[in-house]
Amino acid sequence: MSVPSSDSNNTPTLNQKQHFLLSVLYFFSRRSLAFLQGLGLMLGTIAAWFPQGPAWVIRRNLKLCFPEQSERWINQVTRQNLIHTAQTGLEFTKTWGMPADYSIAQMKEFENIELFLEAIKSPKGCLVIVPHYGNWEFMNPWVSQQSQPVIMYKPSKNPIMDKFVWEARSRLQASLVPTDEKGVKSILKTLKSGGVSILLPDHVPHDNGGIFAPFFGISVWSGILSSRLIQKTQCAVVMLSCTRLAHSAGFKIVADKVDPEVYSTDLQLSVNALNRSVEQLIRRDPSQYQWTYKRFKKCETLKNVYQ
Repeated sequence: MSVPSSDSNNTPTLNQKQHFLLSVLYFFSRRSLAFLQGLGLMLGTIAAWFPQGPAWVIRRNLKLCFPEQSERWINQVTRQNLIHTAQTGLEFTKTWGMPADYSIAQMKEFENIELFLEAIKSPKGCLVIVPHYGNWEFMNPWVSQQSQPVIMYKPSKNPIMDKFVWEARSRLQASLVPTDEKGVKSILKTLKSGGVSILLPDHVPHDNGGIFAPFFGISVWSGILSSRLIQKTQCAVVMLSCTRLAHSAGFKIVADKVDPEVYSTDLQLSVNALNRSVEQLIRRDPSQYQWTYKRFKKCETLKNVYQ
């Protein structure tokens, strides 16, 4: 299988082994969605047999966030989450490896989408909040078609994935900016000119990029970038999520309003509200969230959560 070429200024030259692995990624990107989701079901089920690794992290996160739930519920959601995680990872290869039109065509159902379509018309710009829930990457082409957003891009430490993802992102009707001060200035300029930007709000930020704020009742280190941008621009804010439909029938995009306190001039109140908005989405279906991520590795009171 041939591998598309890319701009050498953007991605490094790959050695023979890396080129082979990149070809494997392209191979999976050419498999049917049903095949990939079926494979993800099998891999996730197998992963659930092993209590360590990702399964342990998922269980730890679920017990922190849902202490009222039974052990049976924790085990069930852990298994479901491992399956969703495997399916999402394989689906990533599909949306990154195929033309944007393919992913756009897979968006079969929409709920409250008028919230998004109205928000992107705001003369003060629109900030689209996209948590790590469902398959956030698969809807990127559709969102880009509607709004030509500015998206932050952090090069992967893995040159194979970086090449693969860079080529995919470069095909979108979107502008890529770095995850640094220059990128933040680009997003601020975009919003002030009435444009659209997308941010994922639920990572653990660096030491200078966060404050402690409640998330599932736990004071956790939370990003302030989204709240700062909202305060400086008074832009419209909307949250989007994308989940797969049963029987490989495509995907559903849901638009949600955020907690109105996200517009507060008090940074703490704004970040609290953003965390509440993400939490509310997760509670809709906890199995869809990226629980393999160590979200609670920096807490105000809890220490060494993952040891």
